[in-house]
Amino acid sequence: MTPVYSLDRVRRLRLVLLIVAALAVVIAVLAAFILARGDNRSAGAVAVVVAGLLLGATGAALRLLPDRGRPAKIATVVTAVVCVLSGVGLAGTWLAFLLPLLGLGLLFLALIADEPEALP
Repeated sequence: MTPVYSLDRVRRLRLVLLIVAALAVVIAVLAAFILARGDNRSAGAVAVVVAGLLLGATGAALRLLPDRGRPAKIATVVTAVVCVLSGVGLAGTWLAFLLPLLGLGLLFLALIADEPEALP
């Protein structure tokens, strides 16, 4: 399999994906507090779904990233799109602003071309 990403790009993508995973864990913790309080169970359920989608997509991308192949690129782009769309699910919170910004940055980093001499 021919590598799509350079080692430097993999390092940067891994950093952004770990930030997305950390944010998903924060969303899961906040969702647990919302569900435990019992005030707005539908908002808590939406937050749990968003956290699960983000963690699943991020985990798949992180698992495929060391191979540097096309499946890693597809998984990273899917994670970025899920991150952007998750902002809609969390509308009205500060995460609705942060998640799309992080998703667009990840999408940009995943899709821009590497330097030709950087690939082995």
